[in-house]
Amino acid sequence: MNQLNGPIDYVDADERPPEHLGKYLDALFDNRKLIAAVTGCVLLIGIAYAVLAEPVYRADILIQVEENPSSTKNLFGDASSMFDVKTAASAEIEVLRSRTVVSRAVDNLGLFIHASPRYVPVIGRWISDHSEGLSTPWPFGYVWGKERIDVPVFEVPADLYERKFTVTKGAGRDYELVYGDIKLRGEIGQTLKATTSFGPLELLVQNIQGNPGATFELRRYSRLLTIEKLQEDLTIAEKGKQSDVIGATLDGTDPRRTSDILNAIGTEYVRQNVQRKSEEAEHSIHFLEGQLPELKAQLETSENRFNTYRASHGTIDLGEEATSLLQRSVEAQSRRADLEQKREDLLARYTAEHPAVLSVDAQLQTAQTEIDRIEGETRALPPLEQGVLRLQRDVQVDTDLYTSLLNTEEQLRLVKAGKVGNVRLVDAAAMPEEPTRPKRALVIAGSLLLGLFIGVAWALTRRKLFDAIDDPHEIERRTGLPVYATVPHSRNEELLTRSRRASPSKALILAGSANADPAIESLRSFRTALEFTMHEARNRFVLITGPTPGIGKSFISLNLAAVVGASGKRVLLVDADLRKGFLHRHIGVERGLGLSDLVLGTHRADEVVRANVLPGVDFISRGSYVPNPSEVLSHANLHVLFTRLAAGYDVVLCDAPPILPVAETTELARLAGTMFLVARQGVTGIGEIRESVRRLSQIGVEIRGVIFNGLRLRPGRYGYGYGRYRYSSYSYEPYAQD
Repeated sequence: MNQLNGPIDYVDADERPPEHLGKYLDALFDNRKLIAAVTGCVLLIGIAYAVLAEPVYRADILIQVEENPSSTKNLFGDASSMFDVKTAASAEIEVLRSRTVVSRAVDNLGLFIHASPRYVPVIGRWISDHSEGLSTPWPFGYVWGKERIDVPVFEVPADLYERKFTVTKGAGRDYELVYGDIKLRGEIGQTLKATTSFGPLELLVQNIQGNPGATFELRRYSRLLTIEKLQEDLTIAEKGKQSDVIGATLDGTDPRRTSDILNAIGTEYVRQNVQRKSEEAEHSIHFLEGQLPELKAQLETSENRFNTYRASHGTIDLGEEATSLLQRSVEAQSRRADLEQKREDLLARYTAEHPAVLSVDAQLQTAQTEIDRIEGETRALPPLEQGVLRLQRDVQVDTDLYTSLLNTEEQLRLVKAGKVGNVRLVDAAAMPEEPTRPKRALVIAGSLLLGLFIGVAWALTRRKLFDAIDDPHEIERRTGLPVYATVPHSRNEELLTRSRRASPSKALILAGSANADPAIESLRSFRTALEFTMHEARNRFVLITGPTPGIGKSFISLNLAAVVGASGKRVLLVDADLRKGFLHRHIGVERGLGLSDLVLGTHRADEVVRANVLPGVDFISRGSYVPNPSEVLSHANLHVLFTRLAAGYDVVLCDAPPILPVAETTELARLAGTMFLVARQGVTGIGEIRESVRRLSQIGVEIRGVIFNGLRLRPGRYGYGYGRYRYSSYSYEPYAQD
C-alpha cells in the first residue's frame, strides 16, 4: 500500500534511533532564556545570602595531656607521680565534653538567656554590622544600629521557656517587659520580681544601649537543653595520632562570646583536673593517717623484742653471710610493704581487675618469692644468728616503712596544696576576626553553578516530558505521516503581529505585505503539492486543523488562501472555529453573519459570504455566537451546504478547531476531501499527533499529511520551544505564526 493512502505504521519507542548530542544542545538553545532566568534568580539568591547572612566565627583552644609534669616531680618526688597517671586522649576528650565541665561555662556566662535587638527584617542585622551608632527605632521597635542589652538574670516558669518576651526601652532608665497579657515595668540596674499566672518571674536588666522605643527580644531556655546543645556544637579531636594534644573548636555568630565560652570550658577542664588530683591526694592522706599509728606501734614492739633478745644473749656480731642475708631480707620486705601499700591505695580508686592493680599483684608475687628464698637461706645459719637476724630485720623494716610513710604523708600534703595537674591549656581561645562562613566568593560561584545546573536540568526535563517535535523528519520517522511543507518562522510576521495589536481594525497579512518572505515561499511550494493532492480527492473541501491550539493553523489557512487566490484560482476561506475563530479581525472586516447563521438556516449564502476580501478569496466568518458549536456542526444541512459552496470555487479552505480539545472537528473531517494537520516545532508532541490520527481513524478519516510550522534557524540545527496553551470558548487565540 502506498504511503499516502495506506495504514500508518508507528515506530516503536524501543526501536527509536538514539538521540544524539545535537538534540540536547537544541533543547538548551531553545530554552536559553529560561536557563538564563533560572540562573539569574539563583545567583541573586546566592548573592543576597552571601551579603545578608549573619557571619559565623570559629574559636579554638589547644590542650596538652602530660604524663608526669616535671615541676611536680621535682617538688613532690615519687608521691606525686602516683597521681600523674596518664589517661588516653579519647577519655580526656569525653571529660572535656562532659556535662560537669560544660555546665560551668553555661552557668558562668548565662548561655540559657538570649537577648538581642529586634532588627529590621532581612536587612536589619546587615545594616547594624555596617553602622556606627544607635538608630532611630521604626514602628514596632525595629532597629538597625549598635543597640545592645545586658541581661544577667532572667528566671521564668518552665512553661515560658523559649517564649519570646519583648523589652522596650523607655524615655529614662525604665523599660517595659511584655509577653501576651504579661506587661511589667522595671528599672535598669534593679531586679524586677513579679508573680504571673504561670508562676514567679525575675529579671535583671543591667544595661540598655538604645534610643527610647528600641525593642529587644528576650528568651529563657532550659539549662539542661542549653548544656546539651553546647555539647553538640563542640568539635573536639586529638591533633595527630597519639600526640596527646587535644583541639576544641566552637562556631558562633558573636566572636567575643564564642571565644569566652571556649575559654570558660578550657579553664574549668584544667581546674577539674587539678581538683581531681588534690582529691586523690586527700584520700591517700586519710589512708596514711590510719596506717601510721599501727606502724609506729609495730616498730616499738620490734625494737623491744630486739633489745630483750640482746639483753638475754649479749651482743652478737653477725658474720659476713648473715649480714648479706639481713640486707637482702630488709630490701625484699620493704619492697613488699611498699607494694602492699600501693595496692591498697589503688583499690580505693580501681577494681581488683584494673591493669594497674594486676601489675602490682604480679610484683607482689615476685617479692614474696624472693622473701621465701631468703628465708630458706636463713634457716641454714646457726640458731643464735637466725634469731638476731630476724629481730634486727624486723626493726629495720619497720623503721624504714614508718619513715617512708611519714615522708609520703608530708609530700601528699604538698600535692594537695599544689595547683598543677597533668593537663594544661596550651592555647587559649582568641577572639576571631574573620568569619569562617559564609565564604562569599564560594557561595556566589556555587549559586551560579547551581542555577546553571537547575536551568539546564529543567530544560532537558521539559524536553523529555513534553516530547515536542524539533525536526520534521521526526514526524515521518515516528508516525509515518508525510510532511508536505515546512514553514519557517517569519520575522516579518512578528512585526505584523505588533502592528495588529496597535491597530486591530487594520488588515495586515504576510502574503500581501511581504510576499517574498520564506514562509510565503514555502506555502507556494505547498500550493503545488496541494493541487496534485486534490486531483485524487473526492471533493474540493480542504480542512486545516491541528492537535492543539496555538500552533499557527489560522496563519497557515489565511496565507495559504491568499497564495492560492493570487494564482488565479477562486478560493472560499471558511472560519469553522465557532468557539474562538478570529480570522475576520485579521482580514479587517466585522464578524457579522457567518457559518453558524448559514448552517442554522437563518440566512442565505449570499448574505454571509464576504466577496474578494483578498485577491481571489471570498470569506465566511464564524458568525453569530452559539452556545453549542458541536451540535451546530453536526447539523444535517452541513454536508449539503458545503457541497453547494464548493460548486462555485476551486478550493474551499476551512480553518477548523483543534482536534484534541473539542469534538466538532470530527464532524468537519467527515466532509473534507483533503485534510492536513498543522504541527508546530517545540510545541506539538508526537503523542498529540498520534492521538489525533487515532481519533480521526475511528470515524474513517485519514490525514493526508502534515504542515510543519514555525521552523527557526539555530546554530547548526533548526527548532525552538514554546509553552502550552489552554483552549476555551471565551479565550482569544492571537493570530500569529507562533
